[in-house]
Amino acid sequence: MADREQETGRSTSPHSGLRRATTERAILDCLAAEDGPLTRAELSRRTAISPPAISEAVRRLEADQILVAVGPRSGVPGAVATLYDLAPGAGVVVAVEINRRVVRTAVGDLAGRSLERADHDPPDDGRVAPRLHEVLATLSERWRADGRPVRAVAVSIANPVDPATGRVVELHESAFPAGVVGVEDVHDVDPSMVVLDNDVNFAALAERDHGAAVGTATFAYLYVGERHSVGLGLVVDGVLVRGARGLAGEIGYLPLGEGSGRFRFGDAVAAQALTTGGTVDDATLQRAGRTLGEAAVAVCACVDPALLVLGGPVGLIPGLRPHVEATVAELAPREVPVVAGALGETAPLWGALAEARRRAWESLVSGR
Repeated sequence: MADREQETGRSTSPHSGLRRATTERAILDCLAAEDGPLTRAELSRRTAISPPAISEAVRRLEADQILVAVGPRSGVPGAVATLYDLAPGAGVVVAVEINRRVVRTAVGDLAGRSLERADHDPPDDGRVAPRLHEVLATLSERWRADGRPVRAVAVSIANPVDPATGRVVELHESAFPAGVVGVEDVHDVDPSMVVLDNDVNFAALAERDHGAAVGTATFAYLYVGERHSVGLGLVVDGVLVRGARGLAGEIGYLPLGEGSGRFRFGDAVAAQALTTGGTVDDATLQRAGRTLGEAAVAVCACVDPALLVLGGPVGLIPGLRPHVEATVAELAPREVPVVAGALGETAPLWGALAEARRRAWESLVSGR
């Protein structure tokens, strides 16, 4: 048995198996944290794992077509060292963002590097599934032909999504009120590697990890789009709050004023007629900022966020944020900073890509 283990490099001992898996995961995590390939010596230093153990783990990962040698390390003294990176066969991940105005796609590798970004026409007559199938089929075929299969897909949509079923919640006043998609509508990918979520949720996660809310455990992301498109992403103690049916943060349905059964916050925002095209006068910005600020104060009273992040195409109109901030400062029980989102309109796309990559990465390393 010992001779066989030495020959194959795979011990039947559970302790040896755990050590192998731990070393391989450390190598993969190290490569994911770097912007480029590494040598075995660099992997050893960064992981604090012995050079022989690193060399043996790299050999196994190469044999399984997870790592590939990409060339020598140049410009350093001493013996020539080989650089290693994720192999093409490790695959790619895809994010799709669907809203009324555009369908956006992004492709990345499992190390977190962005490989492709494109815009496509929006769904015809609100028919989401056909457009989603078309876009994903084109991307999957092209990347598979390059030897890089799609390992995970994340779809961002301007509708709430039920976390229990993975299906879009069909609401009359939402962006796509009927005929929308579920996880099972994404073909040719393991269903466990498909995630569907609301665009504002994905945007909040992106701002948490890479944007204006980095380092803030509890914050609210207020998204403002055109027409009555408003939503809130809530992150409490670092965790996104979705609610029992995925409706947490649907502040467009907040009732306002007398006779509020028919007049809601989303209607009030739409009444401001804010658009991303042309110049908006300060009086309009002030009225809209007041409306948004009052809703933000209600959120502050319920959640007590340390930060409010303002985002979305309309939310990022120059001059709007100061009026929201002034209203919050006037009405909130304690000071809450109001900042502009750092990732712009594409925050939902990057949040979705990060989630697809996380799922694919966890699947890869947990299988070692």
